[in-house]
Amino acid sequence: MMHVHIKICGFTEPVGMTAAIDAGVDSIGLVLDPSPRQLSLEQAIQLAEYVPDHVELIAVCGRPSVAEVAEISERLKPKFIQLMADSMPDPKHGFSILPAFEDGPDLLARVNAYCAQHAEDRPLVLADGPRPGSGITADWSRVEQLSDSMRLMLAGGLTPENVGAAIVRMRPFGVDVSSGVERTRGIKDPDRVRDFVAAVRSAEAQLGETP
Repeated sequence: MMHVHIKICGFTEPVGMTAAIDAGVDSIGLVLDPSPRQLSLEQAIQLAEYVPDHVELIAVCGRPSVAEVAEISERLKPKFIQLMADSMPDPKHGFSILPAFEDGPDLLARVNAYCAQHAEDRPLVLADGPRPGSGITADWSRVEQLSDSMRLMLAGGLTPENVGAAIVRMRPFGVDVSSGVERTRGIKDPDRVRDFVAAVRSAEAQLGETP
């Protein structure tokens, strides 16, 4: 059966993060980029202690300098560092990067240009809404064109109420949520976290029944 990778980002305290881990998420994102959910590197290191080995830790960083990426990589030791694709460091640095793309009319051109520069087969890319972290939904009619040629991590405006439809429509590699499972900015609602995970797994089962 298809397994959809679940990534939840923007934790600022351990209660919501523990609820997400207990619910069965695949990765936890800690935001180091300026935002209402921003953590200092020291705070991120402390929260990372709650993340078990079987759950991936992702540092969400926006557009940091190479020196900042190096420090995050060395001290936090995330599985991936998520960066906006227009600020990607030279591959020679050897960082494990998850490239993120803001939605917009030229999304396909920007993603294709990135993929042309990276020889990896079916690269992993994150397609976000037009304003990452705002809860604004991406244009699904545009984003769904990416899922056949790459491993698509879908973000932007996902909620427990709409993630199932997104999965059935786009069959992404994974889904990423932050504001859609929050009680207030940076504080996750454990019930909405559990509802989101349940909606993803229900959509998986629905796809598994599709001939």
